[in-house]
Amino acid sequence: MTRKTLKTRSTYFTVIKPRTEGTGFFDDACKEFYLCRLLHCQHAFQIKLHAYLLLDQQIFLLFTPQTPSSFHSFLSYLNRVYNDYYLVRFERKVKVWRGAPLISLLPSDKLVLDCQKFLERFILKAENNNHPGEYLYSSYCSNAFSVNPKPLIRHKAITRFLRKEVGALRSYRDFIATPFRVQYEHFLQSRLLEGRPLLRLRYGNQARERQHFDRYREKRHNIRNIAP
Repeated sequence: MTRKTLKTRSTYFTVIKPRTEGTGFFDDACKEFYLCRLLHCQHAFQIKLHAYLLLDQQIFLLFTPQTPSSFHSFLSYLNRVYNDYYLVRFERKVKVWRGAPLISLLPSDKLVLDCQKFLERFILKAENNNHPGEYLYSSYCSNAFSVNPKPLIRHKAITRFLRKEVGALRSYRDFIATPFRVQYEHFLQSRLLEGRPLLRLRYGNQARERQHFDRYREKRHNIRNIAP
């Protein structure tokens, strides 16, 4: 899905890949440059950014555009300033990131919740980290430890989840720590990483994921309460 206009106030997951082989993010300084502009220029382009992950060779974003063309205008700006940075620093005049990313519409709050979890857990696979909080260029720490995760804007699906849970932020951390069922993770990965459409989840799938989370959280709670 690579249309130049998106539905306003609908939420999307996007994967941005390098346009030129051998580019992307060379080191942490590259990620810092991009992240600063991603976080602090989103409002000027009428974007609500909910979650992000910057990897060497791909970028994941979860966002809600406020106008039909705001995201692609924002992406054009990010690409332009990063290309200029790349030219000055590496003396390479290239177009680093693709201007037509892979974009998936998230048609339900349940999918928003699960896709944010997918994004913030992905680093466990990509970088062989033991905990998502170990990676600096992810939204995990802001979402998992901050009541108000500015400059990110918490999605209504996450806000509702936190209101329903006792010990809201700890429950969010438990939610992210709970692995997906293998089949469901494969479903999400096969669609999100290829920009394929996601359908609304059937009630049975939602119920099974909720039961899986509740069992895992109860197990973690019991382990915490074992006396030394």
